[in-house]
Amino acid sequence: MNRKESGKKAVALSAMLLSATLVVTACGGGGAVKEEPSVRGAAPAANDVKPTEISILSIFYQKEPPAADNIILKEVEKRTNTKLNITWVTPNNFSEKVNVTLASGDMPDLMLVTDTGNAAFRNMAKQGAFWDLTEMIKPYPNLMKFPKITYDNLNIDGKLYGIPRVRPTEGNAQPLLRADWLTKLNLTMPETTDDLYKVMKAFKENAPDGQKDTVGMSGYVNANDMGQFSFIESVFTGANGKYRVKDGKLTDVTLEPEMKAMLEWFRKAYSEGLIPQDFALLKHNQAKDLVAAGKAGIFADKPNQEPNFNKDIKSMNPGTNPDMQWVPFMSGTLGKMAATGTGHFGMFVIPKKVPEAKVKKLLEFMNYGDSDEGHELANYGLENEHFKLENGNYVLTEKAANDPSFQFMQNIFMKFDKYANVATVGLSPEQISRDKKLIDKASEVGVPSPVSSLVSETNNKLGADYAKKIQDLKTKVIMNKASMEDWDKFVGELKVDKNYMKILDEFNEAYRAKIGMK
Repeated sequence: MNRKESGKKAVALSAMLLSATLVVTACGGGGAVKEEPSVRGAAPAANDVKPTEISILSIFYQKEPPAADNIILKEVEKRTNTKLNITWVTPNNFSEKVNVTLASGDMPDLMLVTDTGNAAFRNMAKQGAFWDLTEMIKPYPNLMKFPKITYDNLNIDGKLYGIPRVRPTEGNAQPLLRADWLTKLNLTMPETTDDLYKVMKAFKENAPDGQKDTVGMSGYVNANDMGQFSFIESVFTGANGKYRVKDGKLTDVTLEPEMKAMLEWFRKAYSEGLIPQDFALLKHNQAKDLVAAGKAGIFADKPNQEPNFNKDIKSMNPGTNPDMQWVPFMSGTLGKMAATGTGHFGMFVIPKKVPEAKVKKLLEFMNYGDSDEGHELANYGLENEHFKLENGNYVLTEKAANDPSFQFMQNIFMKFDKYANVATVGLSPEQISRDKKLIDKASEVGVPSPVSSLVSETNNKLGADYAKKIQDLKTKVIMNKASMEDWDKFVGELKVDKNYMKILDEFNEAYRAKIGMK
């Protein structure tokens, strides 16, 4: 556990369009900013300058938002000489909140936008709704430590219109598995989809924790994709998302036989009760509740959730196996492929109404948050109160272990760390080393999405509708409400749909331009 870690009318029109179409999921001058200190508790020098008031809209994943007097929020304000007014929004309501806020034009100083590829949002950016930070961000060293892929994937016509919410590229959605269930049933870690199916079936039929209605794997689908089950789709298609590169050009895996094979696999798993029968209706927390209840042995999430899974299960089931252990594993068949993340989960945009001088203060505020000290404060809290250092390793205090309210700022502050998706508290050094090796292996066989930074105008207009239709039929096929013949007929119709195939053509044109092909 080592230390880590505007044409106003045009803009208004785009905002109105965005409301209908957007779907989700501190003290500056103009000169260079010095690297923030890495010494814990080394707050910026005290001065008599009035605190900068900063309004923020951000997502949060904890059960309840923090109180206004939260000790970490107050410490952040103290160290950055700010007065924070943060609107915290749950994942289930975040898309709607962003839609309404952007459409109203009454935006906070910093607003998280996660669906940065949406056409209406991109149009708002290009028409002057937000500050162009392409050059302004360069004097801030901690922000410039983000990997190139992060900035490339947030590029809008060569410009940067927000501060990246940086994320590591590996370990974003690894399947986690109850290793103690494997041991109890004399099973080994799955390496193929056939292996995975057998493990899920054994978990379902034997219910190692003795819980009624146990399933092999819990999860849910989104309106436009396979959601938490996407890792299995990637195993079958060999693609990170909807497209893959084959013979030097992009192909749409929806039209490939591997997609049909994936649906047949899931259709069988559903018919045998190996996944929740109401998976199409579940939200993230509901799917995760099956894990906490000891009713699911496989769940896709970040490896750093292992300690939380253990804690939640033991809290709900005091008699649970004390040796319970969740272990992440490579989802690509035989470990030959791992989907690489985009290097971000959205960005914090700054509306153009914010004065330039304040923009610099906002950049400095975020630069502090991505320093070693800011990252530590957001993720581990205050030394002695929330954590102690033992041989350079973080160990949470009993108070922190029972109160996650000190970790809210990690939804805003996060420095780039290749291993950020590996838990650094709550696991043994051996377990941490194991998970880091998994990240290293994923790096070696990582496959990025080939269309992350590409634009298809037809996809911008019609892509969401097609995606919804495709996922709707996938769900129906899995639940036996539509047949495999229905799927074959649908794929045939897509292949002769001029608008649908135009999307692929436009992405291929953009792809050739990107790699320098004519």
